[in-house]
Amino acid sequence: MRRILYLVRHAEAVPAQAERADKQRSLTQQGEQTALQLGLFIKEKNSNLNLIIASPANRALTTAQIVAQQVSYDLKNIRIDERIYSANKFEIFKLLCTLADSISQVLLVGHYPTLVELYNYLSENDSKQTMQPAEMCSLAFDMPWTEVAGGCGNPSIFYHPNSL
Repeated sequence: MRRILYLVRHAEAVPAQAERADKQRSLTQQGEQTALQLGLFIKEKNSNLNLIIASPANRALTTAQIVAQQVSYDLKNIRIDERIYSANKFEIFKLLCTLADSISQVLLVGHYPTLVELYNYLSENDSKQTMQPAEMCSLAFDMPWTEVAGGCGNPSIFYHPNSL
């Protein structure tokens, strides 16, 4: 069974401020709109998401929730994982390797630069320098999650918020 990993950088968030904890930063109105457009794009591509995993940061979780609504994914089933917020690419990679064989499509909503580092580590023939807010890139794997290794992912579907 082919597995697809969708990596999404959270949509545009309000700027960081000293009086507000980083995890509490919310999406801007533009961020909410681009997250909605991303969800519609994923729905249009007939993606069959089995799992959505998000960083606990408000901006990432809200992005995940907006996308989930567009693809008719039950919001209660969004998995929140602290490693996506605070860990490096290898910790997130370890998380992917523990996914059940029955899961074929995973959407992971996180942060720059860790998502770019993870993409570059897993990608067979492609590399990215950056990801804009609400940008998505995906990799396809023709193996179980437990066998995924660095350099074995095939670049698949891409979405940039300015591409529509």
